[in-house]
Amino acid sequence: MRYSVMTTGDATAYLNSKRAGMPLDLDRLVKSRGDGDEMDQSFIGDLLGDLASLKSKYGADGMKSQKNANQFEGEAARAIHQRVQVPAEILADADFWLWLAVAHFGDIVEWRYGNPEKGTGLPNYGVGARSENLMYRLWLRADLVLDEAAGDRYHLCRCGQIDFYRSHLFRQGYANARNFSRALLRFQYPHNDTTAPNLKVDQIRELVKRLRRLRANLFLEILDEKECRIVIEDEAGRMPATA
Repeated sequence: MRYSVMTTGDATAYLNSKRAGMPLDLDRLVKSRGDGDEMDQSFIGDLLGDLASLKSKYGADGMKSQKNANQFEGEAARAIHQRVQVPAEILADADFWLWLAVAHFGDIVEWRYGNPEKGTGLPNYGVGARSENLMYRLWLRADLVLDEAAGDRYHLCRCGQIDFYRSHLFRQGYANARNFSRALLRFQYPHNDTTAPNLKVDQIRELVKRLRRLRANLFLEILDEKECRIVIEDEAGRMPATA
């Protein structure tokens, strides 16, 4: 399948030129990758509508509180994962996500980070830091905690704080096992307030260190979610009381 991409260099050049008031011709910077039929891009319009509705819900001035940012990202993660239904090889291409963010969702990226006068940091588009690309990061948030056994398989997207996903799921090898990601998320956020954590910051950091070491000797992919929860609770119980 042929699909659109942007390289880091071209994305940087375009964003800098746009911010200088002399935007380069975007069409000349977008490249095509892959073979065969062209990827259907109709999902982009639908997703633009979804995210525009969320933007309206939270206010045109952008995120003014961490609570709003958490709530928006949970809802946006659902929308992005539902709409971006493309083959796995495209999902794995950082240049696809860069094109998506720069060419189609720049207004959302800027708004999410408060519409700074000089523009938000380029890593938020995925320049120099793929995992910080807002579109990819929110897609990944939903993908890691999908719950196929639930009536609403996206119900866990609303749980957790942004830093929890960044530090304790995205950057950890154990997150490759969805059962483990869901178990850790439920363990850390068991309350009705879905962003109220169970462990304090220093405690969850210590637990994650232990889980990361455990990953080297335990094949998490074969464990179901209940078994993963037992592993997590056992490690939490072994931590010093002062951790």
